[in-house]
Amino acid sequence: MSNDILTRNRQAPASPSDREGSHKLLRSYSLDRSAAQPVNEKSNQGNVVSSAAPSTFTSTPGRSPFLFGIGSGILQDVRARLPWYWSDWKDAYNYRVIPSIVLIFFANVLPGIAFSLDLIERTNQYGVAEVLLSSFMAAFIFSIFGAQPLCIAGVTGPITVLNQTIYDITQRGSNPPNYLHFVGWVYLWGAILHWITAALNFCNFLKYVTLFSCDTFGFYVAWVYLQYGIQVITRQFSSSSPESYLTSIILALLMLTASFLFQALSRTSLFHRHVRRFFADYGMPISLVAASGMAYWGRFNRANPETLLTGGAFTPAGGREWLVRFWDLEGKWVGIALPFGVVLWVLFFFDHNVSSLIAQGSQFPLRKPPGFHYDFFLLGITTFIAGLLGIPAPNGLIPQAPIHTTSLLVMGRPFKSKDDPEEREREPDPDPDRTRTPSRDGDNDAEVEGEPEPDPSPLVHEVPVGVVEQRVSNLAQGSLCLVLLSGPFLHVLGLIPRGVLAGLFWYMGLDALIGNGITQKILFLFRDRKLISKSEPLNRVRKSRIVMFLAVQLFGFGATFAITQTIAAIGFPVLIFLLVPLRTLVVPSLPFTQEELSILDGPTASAFTMESGPRYLLTELSDLSASGFWQIHVCRSSHGPYKEPLVAHLLALPLSDMAASDSHVLGVVLLVRHGDRQGFYQDPDTYTASQTAITPLGNQQEYQLGQLLRSLYINQSSPSCIQGISTGLFNSNQVTVSADAGGEGGVIVDSANSLVQGLFPATSSYNTTLANGTTIVAPLGGYQYVPVQTVEPNEDVSLEGWTDCNTFNDATEAFYNSSIFQQKQKDAASFLSQLPQYLDGRSVSLTNMWNIFDFMNVNSIHNASFASRLPPTFLAQARDLANFHEYGVFSSPQIDGIGNIAARTMLPGIIEGMQNIANASNPTKLVYTAIAYKPFLSLFNMTRVAETYPQLAGIVDYSAAVALEVRQPATGGKPVVRFNFKNGTDAEFETYNLLGASGDVDMQTFIDTLAPAAVNTTEQWCTVCSNQVDRGCAAYFSASSSSATSHERISPVGAGFLGAGLSGAVAMIAVGLLMWAGVLAFGSRVRGRGKGKAERPVVMDHARSESERSVGSAEKV
Repeated sequence: MSNDILTRNRQAPASPSDREGSHKLLRSYSLDRSAAQPVNEKSNQGNVVSSAAPSTFTSTPGRSPFLFGIGSGILQDVRARLPWYWSDWKDAYNYRVIPSIVLIFFANVLPGIAFSLDLIERTNQYGVAEVLLSSFMAAFIFSIFGAQPLCIAGVTGPITVLNQTIYDITQRGSNPPNYLHFVGWVYLWGAILHWITAALNFCNFLKYVTLFSCDTFGFYVAWVYLQYGIQVITRQFSSSSPESYLTSIILALLMLTASFLFQALSRTSLFHRHVRRFFADYGMPISLVAASGMAYWGRFNRANPETLLTGGAFTPAGGREWLVRFWDLEGKWVGIALPFGVVLWVLFFFDHNVSSLIAQGSQFPLRKPPGFHYDFFLLGITTFIAGLLGIPAPNGLIPQAPIHTTSLLVMGRPFKSKDDPEEREREPDPDPDRTRTPSRDGDNDAEVEGEPEPDPSPLVHEVPVGVVEQRVSNLAQGSLCLVLLSGPFLHVLGLIPRGVLAGLFWYMGLDALIGNGITQKILFLFRDRKLISKSEPLNRVRKSRIVMFLAVQLFGFGATFAITQTIAAIGFPVLIFLLVPLRTLVVPSLPFTQEELSILDGPTASAFTMESGPRYLLTELSDLSASGFWQIHVCRSSHGPYKEPLVAHLLALPLSDMAASDSHVLGVVLLVRHGDRQGFYQDPDTYTASQTAITPLGNQQEYQLGQLLRSLYINQSSPSCIQGISTGLFNSNQVTVSADAGGEGGVIVDSANSLVQGLFPATSSYNTTLANGTTIVAPLGGYQYVPVQTVEPNEDVSLEGWTDCNTFNDATEAFYNSSIFQQKQKDAASFLSQLPQYLDGRSVSLTNMWNIFDFMNVNSIHNASFASRLPPTFLAQARDLANFHEYGVFSSPQIDGIGNIAARTMLPGIIEGMQNIANASNPTKLVYTAIAYKPFLSLFNMTRVAETYPQLAGIVDYSAAVALEVRQPATGGKPVVRFNFKNGTDAEFETYNLLGASGDVDMQTFIDTLAPAAVNTTEQWCTVCSNQVDRGCAAYFSASSSSATSHERISPVGAGFLGAGLSGAVAMIAVGLLMWAGVLAFGSRVRGRGKGKAERPVVMDHARSESERSVGSAEKV
């Protein structure tokens, strides 16, 4: 089984590789989506300052205040995305791009052509050439210049409806305007509004576009596709013979069923995984080609089904010129075009941005930042060009945009030990009829045969581990649209039957409908509750509330779909836009609880996408309200309540907080890895370390992390501000800092000192006034000396539980001898044999893999000569193997397994910190512990975070941090725990589910689950680790031995009396119990009362013969 899932490399790929490869697979796509800039090609860990980009934290992402700082959003998007531009092209050197091009080309161009047929029939102003040119223009501009190249733009159903409605309205009078001239002005007004919107950062309001609006709009688009498919068929009824349109229906059904058949086969366990992936990648194009070919076979050909209409090569409809001189339009129509331009702007603002959001949805593990403001500005340019050329204006496509991202997914399987009972339960039984016998512990399902079961279908257990984020697939599919404009390809295009096109509409519509949230909720209501997983979040929502939520969504869908069937269809974009205030203003007033709303609805895109794009709203308005204008209290500190503008506060809250804040932060337990350091070698057997030192880069990483933590938890304007924490001066009663003093040669302690300076920066308030009235400010502008409690491993086992642990060493050796390790070593042999020339004499084996990776990583960051010599793929492969090694060593299937010892020894401190924070009488607010990477692996395993998010099952980056927030729900009740994690140089923390639950976990549940596995004392550690010599164990066992020998011994006579008395007491108790149970009787018969033969007494008369014992129904005792 491939364990590529463990890799977390964030560098761009240097060579193509199929995601199904084994040791040749290069894990090139980060699962953490670093929101800032790409790291250097040769480093993957901790490199925040590279030749490619500035530091991650020195430029604050998402700072685009509405109305103030005009154009700041566009500038921010350009700055955030520009450093990734070169990697956007290099990353395309990957096999996933090829099927993506094929799939999205057919999914984009053919529906667009079908829409053009509708426009041709209704307006006679647009043709196939216009639609193809529009698709090419959008693909070219957004792939070359755009900030979100994953979003596919083209001709959509909604813009087709809008153009048709404009035609119907304007051409009804006796003196109608030139249609293309009028549309040219509509597009120009719309383009101007696009530019104003982008400059004023209106895209910040996308923060309030949630799954409620996206699901409703997606539901509408899916039904539009289904409707268009039906119309393609029905329009043939009056223009062709019954044989012709019946053939079209057959071809449509063939296209529909064949596409779904390929999709279904790709999700089964049939065939090899490469075959299944081929079905998933090329099933729809194969179905389209096959169904089109069927039209020219036998009786189908004689029926002469209708095909697509095509014009001349590079020729617009009606033989007009390409340039539309819309400035020749009569003046009165210019003004009339303005409200139509506003409607177009409303449609594109919602449709295009929602397409971008869904294409960057939370289910996709993306790593590159978005650019909503800048892309919407570009959309204004494409809209203006469309009006100038007389072509339909392109915009983001649903469902093509998320289909594009899905086609670029890199899939992988999480590492699961064969000893994991949960994994065994999920594996299918290849022979359900084989004999099973009870095991010793009573398990009736224990298998007689000792052969391991085969792995289940990889596709079933595969999870997304990355996305090939690049520009080539979008550009290529658009270029193919341009190629289709040539004569020979237009002829081929004209051979496609309309029935096949109808089937494509039905397939895309049904596929979008099946995955839609509205459909999923409806199906949930009809499922057998006994067969629904207990972990299903909807189980926690009252059925009546699900119905109510669906009713509101279906009302919005019904109103939008109904209006598009009338002449009032011009207003349908407004109805779509009103879905947002419907969700934010109306739905919260309905009788939903906050928990129900959080389950029924949620953000469309990941927190990274939203925070890197429309993150801050109206925060600068505080400058206008110095006099107290619209102020409210948002966070109380030791210096009193802080105030900020009401509007800024409302817009800074997540949507779930609009009705009521779900919880507030009481305090945080922080676990942080050290920053970048020099080379560091550990003995493969004992982990004994060589000397190393932190680098200036490492200091900077930790300092910037401290700044980020301050902005989150100490900054009074932050929604996650810790209640009551001192925001200026360090308060030792509120904050405790500890660091592993023996870890990595003092690097960890040095890292802690750097972080606390970002957390509590220098301030002139750190001063003292002398008796003579002189005020003395601390050096360096008020440098605050934050005490760091150093933890010596020889005196305290809490932060290095694995050191000198004999049981742990035995478990490591067992892992090395396991079949999975041996197979991995065999697979990696070829790669390892190429490394000695780069490793400066280090041992080259899988058992030494973390040392190998560390050496390569450090030198890739700091040694230019080494970085230039090392082949570009080697670092990624080394990290993959190091992740496999370290997660296998520092984890166990059982929560109290010895592999988890690194986190088990830390648990007492973590739990105590949480309890102190939750205790209102305790001043503790923040508990920070600086550690190495090993405890992260064990903690992720014990909390089941790595199980839910397999990308975390590996070595965390420098300056990685876990923030365990202790929160108080707004509704009261017990405190809860929220698990946040930021890997290395990622821009922001992300929230992860833990313990298999969804959302925050009750703090007591967290403690009750993990506390039994905690190693609370040195004495307990000595016992668990079978160590009687090291780390204070010798003194402990010596004291125990002395205590045992210091007691006065019992004399032999006393021991005899004591033993006899105890034996008699035990015997009497045993006889009494037997008599009480009716098993033992004296002088009476014990008669059978059950069916059949009487029960035999426990004590039998051995004087009776065997024959006599077999006759009676009861026997004397």
